[in-house]
Amino acid sequence: MTTGAAGQHTLQVQEPFATSLRRGLPLVWATGSGDDLTATLGWGEAFRATARGLDRFGTLDDAFTRWAARQGPDANPVAFATLTFAHDSSAESVLVVPQLIGRWAGGVLTVASQVAEPVGARLPRPSVPGEFEELELLPGTLTRQRYRQAVAAAVGRIADGEVEKVVIARDLLATSPDPLDVPALLARLQEANTASWTFHVDGLVGSSPEMLVATTGDRVHSQVLAGSAPVTGDVGLDDVTATRLAASAKDHAEHAYAARSVAERLETVATVSTRDPQVKRLRRIMHLATDITGTLHDHHSALALAGIVHPSAAVCGTPTDVAFRVIAELEGFDRGRYAGPVGWVDARGDGEFVIALRCGQVTADGTAIRLFAGGGIVAGSVPSDELAETARKFLPMYEALSPVDRP
Repeated sequence: MTTGAAGQHTLQVQEPFATSLRRGLPLVWATGSGDDLTATLGWGEAFRATARGLDRFGTLDDAFTRWAARQGPDANPVAFATLTFAHDSSAESVLVVPQLIGRWAGGVLTVASQVAEPVGARLPRPSVPGEFEELELLPGTLTRQRYRQAVAAAVGRIADGEVEKVVIARDLLATSPDPLDVPALLARLQEANTASWTFHVDGLVGSSPEMLVATTGDRVHSQVLAGSAPVTGDVGLDDVTATRLAASAKDHAEHAYAARSVAERLETVATVSTRDPQVKRLRRIMHLATDITGTLHDHHSALALAGIVHPSAAVCGTPTDVAFRVIAELEGFDRGRYAGPVGWVDARGDGEFVIALRCGQVTADGTAIRLFAGGGIVAGSVPSDELAETARKFLPMYEALSPVDRP
């Protein structure tokens, strides 16, 4: 054991990442693989804030700023946050400062206290993995046929000039007779989705490939994903698919709405530059991706910037207010935190927030998880193709929940 800043103790433990995940049920932020895998983990609660409504970002940001200021000038606590997609959601937006913060890298977990009064770096003992049971998968609010109908209705509204793009999602419910083994689910997600960010905050679990906003000092970065095609694992076939995606007018139109929506909002607080879209390949799906970088004019925390950028056209549509209304009418369910920002922020304002995609919300009793997937609808979208796209987007969570070993 060593002593860190402000007299707080730190503890180092050499262990596999999957073992660290089994120490209680930590808050999680992880990315990478092998020697490049890095993660931030949290245990306990030193502070919690909740918010609802249009100012939920500001409410959480202000609450964290006030709490952090009381911890002393040398403290730089880290908070995890998950916020709802819609301001009128029945779900809460939540920010949690854990008592213990862990950094995992190179096979070593380093844990420290986050509060001024040393609470000790007493980690929960790792739990023993249970048998991974098969879950029952039930239709959500939109059945497959109803989803096709919703897409067709959205295409009709686009043709009528009511909206240019709208994102339509559907949900599934995976149930189990026993509580889900969330640490095992997290380990499987991270292992299979190394180019994404695996997260667990207040029961929201997933691996998102889309960085909404990341900040370090006065630098800001976003990577917008929109427009997609399947990945088969056959390199030659996937190369052909990638070439077609890069040349697809329909996918470029969908992507342009999303990239423009983020760039225009960041331009209100920063000087930004936008790269041309590239094809980003993931394990099961590829996307058109645009990197947007910039320099902030004034200080804004990562959480505040997430509130400025959200909701992007990648998860809502264009124009935003019209698309938001169309989503509520055609989906017919509360997205909760799906498609909202999830990530971390420290007291200096640095942080990372992804869009909560490829994810699910664990129910209060822990025996079920509600999964979500959606697709951007533009002129020319085909209902059966959009349904197939949502099926591909369910795969990361479905495979991580499956007891069948992946090849």
